[in-house]
Amino acid sequence: MLLFVYGTLKRGGKYHDYLGEAVLEAEYAVAKGDLYDTGLGYPAMDINGKGEVQGEIYDIPEALWPAIDYLEDYSGGAATDLFNKVKIEVKADGKVLQTVVYVATMKEQLKEKVESGNWDVLAVEGAY
Repeated sequence: MLLFVYGTLKRGGKYHDYLGEAVLEAEYAVAKGDLYDTGLGYPAMDINGKGEVQGEIYDIPEALWPAIDYLEDYSGGAATDLFNKVKIEVKADGKVLQTVVYVATMKEQLKEKVESGNWDVLAVEGAY
């Protein structure tokens, strides 16, 4: 299954190692939505936004999903989950791909909009 990543799981991100044996399918991909800085060292995406979010697409082996779900504080849709896992369409290399993405569950996570739609892992994460 394909995963669209837009923050700490991207190449250079502090949690990129969670992707283990995943295969990079697209270095540059764009999804509809808005990107926000949570103020906690990672971003959150709102798929209801009107902007574009830049990220990468990975083909995730089944064995890796439990660890990624744990990292993203997703247990299957509990009211206390920080992120929800949803299916979206993402554009990459002139194609539209069906992917999974983790999105914010609470408006409180959406602190400051990242106008560029790009979470610069080297600039942002170096500050934490």
